[in-house]
Amino acid sequence: MHLSIEGGFDDRRVTADPAIIERVMKAYQRSKEVQQGAAEVYQVSHMWLPIYSGYMGEVMDVMARRDAEALGRIYANFFRESCSVGIHGLPIDMAANFFNVPVISDESKGKYVEDIMHRFNIWLSSMGKALPLDVLETPVVGNPYGFYIDGKFYRHGVDYQHYYATAISRLTRSKSHRTVLELGGGFGGLGYFLLRDNPDLTYIDVDLPENMALTAYYLLNACPDKKIALYGEVDLKTADLSQYDAIVLPNFAIAELPSGTVDLCFNSYSLAEMSLDTVDNYIAHFNRLATKYIYHINHTRIPPVKADEFPIDYSKFELVSRAPAMWNMGRNKEMDEFEYIYKAKDLSYA
Repeated sequence: MHLSIEGGFDDRRVTADPAIIERVMKAYQRSKEVQQGAAEVYQVSHMWLPIYSGYMGEVMDVMARRDAEALGRIYANFFRESCSVGIHGLPIDMAANFFNVPVISDESKGKYVEDIMHRFNIWLSSMGKALPLDVLETPVVGNPYGFYIDGKFYRHGVDYQHYYATAISRLTRSKSHRTVLELGGGFGGLGYFLLRDNPDLTYIDVDLPENMALTAYYLLNACPDKKIALYGEVDLKTADLSQYDAIVLPNFAIAELPSGTVDLCFNSYSLAEMSLDTVDNYIAHFNRLATKYIYHINHTRIPPVKADEFPIDYSKFELVSRAPAMWNMGRNKEMDEFEYIYKAKDLSYA
């Protein structure tokens, strides 16, 4: 197996579909109108404040002006634009070190390769059975960067996203239709694998409106054959959500979802980056929505709230697994991340 990063940052932009841009922009406008009156726990806060103030200004301005052409240019290149800072890449300035330089330095290359090899080895050793590498292939949407194995391109981060999508698929496997909710889906990377590999599953993503819009753009492009509803296109309280492959929503819409309608609630990292009140609110929704599992990966040493202290309803759920999440240890050997699986007490493994 030969790994190479040569050509991994080549431009592979694809022109944005105007129809998708218009649809995403319409859902975003609806969400911003409602967000203004939403509770404080649904506003941008804590660790996301500097990201929004420093990186989201351009895309928010374009959306506010309803400039579809400008938004199309940004989204066609979103992996290398400021609107996606914080949801992919190394914990360094990716633009300065990788995207906008004539030659990537040897130091940056070394960090990048180390991270790729570390994550890829975790994926190889964790699947439980031999899988062909092509299960990690993804559509070219948003000008992704990555690496080559034996001459085939793979987007950076697919190993992590495929691993958790597979774990969720295995946990929720059933003869009946399944529904999985992800809080903070980033740009939709995990959602893509869930949709691709599970025709009997509805994926619901809830996120801040700006990330919601990006996820909607990615999934609509990556999964053109799937039935995907955006905010404002479906009545969450009365519709049969199982008729959709995916539903992409702003964060405050989680309160509109009927209790007991989700098999598994999932979060990756963002809960531990929120304020205490915000964490309490989302976990309360996880407690009422999930009928089988709550699954999350979060920090254990970052204040104000640590993953071990999340207010899980222990009268309904029990902790069945707490294990180190080693994905980022290639970057930081002192990483404090753990993955937690809580199972409903009335759910049998049989």
